[in-house]
Order: sequence, then structure tokens, then C-alpha cells
Amino acid sequence: MTDLSQHHKKVISYFKESEFGYDLVLGGIKHFGFYPDKINSISEKKAQELMHELLAKRLNVKSNQLILDAGCGQGFVSAYLAKKFNCRIIGITIVPFEVHKAKRLAEKLNVSNVEYRLMDYSNTNFEDNKFDSIYAIESFVHSPDANATLGEFLRILKPDGKLAIFDYTISNDNEFTDYEKKIWGVIVERTAMGSIKSMRHGSFPNLLKKAGFESISHEDISENVLPSIQKLNKLAKIPYIFVNFLKLHEHFINVTAAIEVYKLAQKGMFKYNIFTAKKPKR
Repeated sequence: MTDLSQHHKKVISYFKESEFGYDLVLGGIKHFGFYPDKINSISEKKAQELMHELLAKRLNVKSNQLILDAGCGQGFVSAYLAKKFNCRIIGITIVPFEVHKAKRLAEKLNVSNVEYRLMDYSNTNFEDNKFDSIYAIESFVHSPDANATLGEFLRILKPDGKLAIFDYTISNDNEFTDYEKKIWGVIVERTAMGSIKSMRHGSFPNLLKKAGFESISHEDISENVLPSIQKLNKLAKIPYIFVNFLKLHEHFINVTAAIEVYKLAQKGMFKYNIFTAKKPKR
């Protein structure tokens, strides 16, 4: 059984330790970009905006809908969607500094139809059937219990409400070399990816079905995300020489991940996916 308090501490610790790096390299945004032509032909910021647009399209976002951002980070996705589509969004995260930064961003962008709360998306205090839709963009992987989180999403979605999860899947353990298994284990532990072991290629739709969702769809957009991963890999190459030589992988986990995840992605062992599903009408 997962120790929730310990897992939450790991998530908070990881994002706090990584705060400066995310701000410096990605402008505070905590997700990859979408490259329509599958090559590095646009800026990362533009690619991130295109990922927001893709999310809006998959959710079929409409004016005045009430949407939950499950694992909202610093509020970039929610602020973008709320401002452009005039929807209402509640963003939740268990990381305290992210709530403060998200509120400041909304004020800076003059977006009033968003709000942010410190809350666990696996155990919310929202009433049943509250949201028109829910999305989790590269945050579901940090859930300590995929089944419990999906059950909570189902509970708080309105009947016929839509769920979109943009996140990673990995190959089965027997496809990893001993080295890959060891270094991937370090990455998973230090980045607090509590659900990644249950997010294997081809298996996640079954979890959605088991949780009670229907109209389940899956898209593999790994090739559209690879240029984003390549950019981080390029930035990490020189630092990783020293990290690898001095065996400091645990202490420079994002540098390590930038190098090692790229290797796995090239081999098809790390994929980027869009999963959508609906809550039954009744």
C-alpha cells in the first residue's frame, strides 16, 4: 500500500527542487511541446501553446464550461484556456508554491475565470457530478494510485463529461536492459512518478474501462513531442558528462532524465500519449 503522506512529500520535494530549472529552461511550464511537422521548426513556447490548443480540441472546450485542471502546476495551461475560450477552470495541486505562482500569473494576464486550490486530485472535496470536463497534462503520472485517481475523476465528472490525460507510457520491464532498468528506477523514484509502473504501452485504456469510463480513445503523439525532448537532451549533454562521471544522477535528476528519457524515446520504450474518455450518461 502506498504511503500517501510520503508520496506527497516526494512530489512536493521534487517540484520544489526543480523550480528554478523549470523556470529557467521552460519558463515555468511543466509539459512538453507539440510539433505538428515532427521536426524542430518552431520555438518551444509556440509548441507548448499548440499543446494547449490540442488539449482544448480533444476536450471540445466551450464557453462557460466548468473544467478541472488536475495537477495545474503554475497555471499556464489553465490561464491560456480560460482566457482564450472563456471557460471556467479550477486548478488544483498539492505543491504550495505552485498555487501562489498560478494566482500571480492569472492576475498578470488579467484572467478572472480561474481559481487555484491546494488539493489532492485523488481525494478532492468537490461534490459529485461537478465538472463538465477534467484534464491532467503530464501530472497523472505523479498519482500514487492510478485506480484511485481515476475513480475520483469519475465521481466528480458530470454524466457524459469528458476526461483528457496527456502523459507517458513505458515498455514492459523485460524490454529494459539492466542499465536502463536501474537508471529508469532512479528517475521514477526521484521524480515521484507513482503511477508510471501501471502505465505500460497499450494497457492504460484498460484502466480507464475498469474505472467505469466509456468512449475511450488513445493517440500516440510521441513523434510530435520528440523535438521537445531533443531540445532538453541537447541542453543536458555537457552537464551530464560530469553527472555521469561523478555518479550524481540522483542529485541532478532532470539532467539525467533529459539524457536517458531521450534514449528510451528513440527506442520506442518511452511514449507520449493522449487518452480521452467519457463518464457514462447514467
